[in-house]
Amino acid sequence: MTALVSGGPSAGELPLGSFVTADGRALSGLRLRYRVLGNVEAAREHGWILVFHALTGSADVEGWWGPLIGPGRALDTSRHAIVAANLLGSCYGSTGPREWADEHDEPFPDLTPADLTLAHAPLLAHLGVERLALATGGSLGGMVALEWGRRASVPTDRLVVFAAPAATSPQAIAWNTVQRMAIEADPAWRRGRYFPGRGPAAGLAAARALAMITYRSGVEFDARFGRQSSRTAGRFDVDHYLRRQGDKLVARFDAASYVALMRAMDLHDVGELRAAALETAGRVRRVVGVGVDTDLLYLASEVRDWTAAYRAAGMDAQYREIHSPSGHDAFLIEWDQVEGILREC
Repeated sequence: MTALVSGGPSAGELPLGSFVTADGRALSGLRLRYRVLGNVEAAREHGWILVFHALTGSADVEGWWGPLIGPGRALDTSRHAIVAANLLGSCYGSTGPREWADEHDEPFPDLTPADLTLAHAPLLAHLGVERLALATGGSLGGMVALEWGRRASVPTDRLVVFAAPAATSPQAIAWNTVQRMAIEADPAWRRGRYFPGRGPAAGLAAARALAMITYRSGVEFDARFGRQSSRTAGRFDVDHYLRRQGDKLVARFDAASYVALMRAMDLHDVGELRAAALETAGRVRRVVGVGVDTDLLYLASEVRDWTAAYRAAGMDAQYREIHSPSGHDAFLIEWDQVEGILREC
């Protein structure tokens, strides 16, 4: 593979062959859709960057972390090559529930963040990656990054985990449960066996509206919307905003993928923290856990706690905090703080 700075990003699709999950299940017919951008030749000297996306994100990293990417930026494409894959279960090219249903007479398998991590090992081998300068991600992507620390297939200099706990809390599982209930209550859900374009649009929109409440904060809602009704007669602005967010997701995402990836988030658990730290220490030189002070979904204290446990086990593990009224989504909004953390590490 040649340097890609002048030629632009490249995309590819990798069949995973017989894929074995973290609990030993053998699955066939899975594939990863991935993208590479940056300087592959320089990456051989300076290392690659591996980025994991969040729940409804994609391998198009520029679409959601664009201000961080480019020559001289935190994710420096003049010194590194960035690789990102659509997580298994998503709906942007890698195998997800819709593709699985076309080829298998059984439900899409439960996958954990550990499984989503393991799927990247053959991808890095395929690309000839021998060392990572950085592996990073936020929310679901942060969960996958934490598991990468335990299971990395190549040496990794730095692991930066944004807004992700060591294990999903009962409260966070409860938020996901209510979202699934909204989707399942839509008659078009049909236990996930709906035709393309005929899925549970109303249920998915309601689930997304609920999710947005957990992704942002009351501080932001007060400052941004208050009790105003300036957009639609008789409807509060915050009502308009949540409905609009639901409609936007329905236009670009699949409900079965949403359910599958929420399930992966619920199953997230790195296990006993000292053991996880020791596993990570054998593969990663430095770990940084990043909390958000207004995060309602994955509390800053949860990130602080696992970082402290890793450090107590002897790792070079540091905690950093983003200060923002934007809540959980701050890692997608507070560019200066995110860039500063990535540059510091």
